[in-house]
Amino acid sequence: MNQTRSWLVLLIGGSSGVGKTQLARQMGVQLGIPWMQVDDIRLAFQYSQVTLPQPHATKDLYFFADTTDIWQQPAEILRDRLVATGHTLMPALEIIIANHIDTNAPLIIEGDGILPELLARPQLNRYKENGHLQAVFLYESQVAVLHANIKARGRGINRDRLQETEREAQAKWLYGQWLRQEAHKYNISVVVARPWETLAERLIEIYSGDQLPQKSDRK
Repeated sequence: MNQTRSWLVLLIGGSSGVGKTQLARQMGVQLGIPWMQVDDIRLAFQYSQVTLPQPHATKDLYFFADTTDIWQQPAEILRDRLVATGHTLMPALEIIIANHIDTNAPLIIEGDGILPELLARPQLNRYKENGHLQAVFLYESQVAVLHANIKARGRGINRDRLQETEREAQAKWLYGQWLRQEAHKYNISVVVARPWETLAERLIEIYSGDQLPQKSDRK
């Protein structure tokens, strides 16, 4: 590993199906750094039946779990609900990130619940500016690729209903487009996910040292 690396926490964001989990696992192994999934936080909240301070945030937290025939909703509404879910998780992510930086405990965090604006929160922006916190968002331009990955994973919904998998893929593609635009807005690096075979190699090359985030998409 390049010993010039100064970040303590690396965030890997992007929509479902772009390769975040596999990337985090590979980077963790090769860099010798533990990693975690944002889904662990969401699932722990839901399993514990947590009620958040704001009623709308509690509703957002349970929206995908409680809504019947969720993937029959319009794709644009589903995109907006994915954004809302990310907002509910920001306070928890902020304290986890701050704790790992303050205690000098490196960590890689991956998940589609990571929003670019998280790094603009006052405490985290300070860490971003001094290089202790960095982030990258993976991007997939083809909805058909996300659809194929959703079908292959077979998680969460009845995969026999083709229309639902297509709607899920469309919603998550729209969410990925939104994340990409937001990442550029906050000057956070965006990396084209494919080819997946070289994704870990490309990201390790960037984040084993201290290269500055690029506003344009990296190949």
